[in-house]
Amino acid sequence: MVKISVIIPVYNDEKYIGECLDSIANQTLNDIEIICINDGSTDSSLEILNEYYKDKRIVIINQPNQGSAIARNKGLDIAQGEYIGFLDADDIYIDSKSLEMMFNAAKENDADMVSANLKFLTQKREIVSNPHYDRETFNYFSEECEIGPDEYGIPFYFYKNLFKSDLITNIRFPNLLRGQDPIFLSKVLSRVDRIYGVPIDFYGYMVPTSFDKLDSYTKKYHYICQYRACIDILNKSGLFETSDKYMHNLMMYLNGNIDVDVYDIVCEVFDEKYFEGCKSEYESFKRSNILNKILAENTQEYFLKAKGELDLKQDSLTEYKIGLFKSELDLKEEEYLNLLSENERLKKEYELEKSFNEEVTGSKSWKVMNKFRRMRG
Repeated sequence: MVKISVIIPVYNDEKYIGECLDSIANQTLNDIEIICINDGSTDSSLEILNEYYKDKRIVIINQPNQGSAIARNKGLDIAQGEYIGFLDADDIYIDSKSLEMMFNAAKENDADMVSANLKFLTQKREIVSNPHYDRETFNYFSEECEIGPDEYGIPFYFYKNLFKSDLITNIRFPNLLRGQDPIFLSKVLSRVDRIYGVPIDFYGYMVPTSFDKLDSYTKKYHYICQYRACIDILNKSGLFETSDKYMHNLMMYLNGNIDVDVYDIVCEVFDEKYFEGCKSEYESFKRSNILNKILAENTQEYFLKAKGELDLKQDSLTEYKIGLFKSELDLKEEEYLNLLSENERLKKEYELEKSFNEEVTGSKSWKVMNKFRRMRG
């Protein structure tokens, strides 16, 4: 049995896969297995993988494009390692000693799960700090320690961990277009008793150019569904602190997003009892989205339905639109008056400065000293 199997799904990653493989092939821990699942790439990713195939530790599997969840599951099905790690093809292991350090810590402490720190990679491949640690979204490891699963943080960034293969024997990634990783990690956290932390910058995570990847109804639906699934798993396992943190994360996403689809999905996936602990945030999300949906639905029937729920004063959709238009017009007028006022203030400042400048340059002392300034200049 090899010490660690690292599973890498690959899909059109020709730009980064070489750097990714170098970061793992150059690890000081030699006894590893590198499982690369080519998920139907249409660029030169497979050719690059084949160039690395001379390294006997590399296993290459080809499959039609089915998504990262199925690719990772295929890797889990064949992995021979005592411990399992995951690496995305545009990410890297930062420290060449990290796998060795984490494996040794796992063995010495008989740990089912070891965790380390994760940093961000910019588009220019610069390693930068992870702001989530400042927000205490995750536990930062400044020294070797043990933590309980409820201290991990929200169930994100499963990459920064190694898992004992026995622990995840029957845990797999759900086949979702978005949000499969948090469900996998929530299941792991519900099963592990303790996590051993190692104080190293282990994982370099490529920051997406856009965080808005929910560009279809199905992706939005899957993303909301994973929140429900994770919260249920965490609550059932008694990990209430993590569940509360993840609910707070959901509310941050919802209140920063006015989207008719998202509102409808939330109503379908969640019962309102789920939001009892964050009632005001939920009501704010609900109100803003219902108001937005009135315009999207554009029917008197929906307006009357929403009117009773929100205690609106208008009697018709037309009156509501006129009222909304007037309020927007008033806001624009207020902004215009503010700009006029600011412009007047700046004009007065300019006139004062101009007057002062003329007074100075017109003085005898300025004229005398100006000759010396020119000589020195």
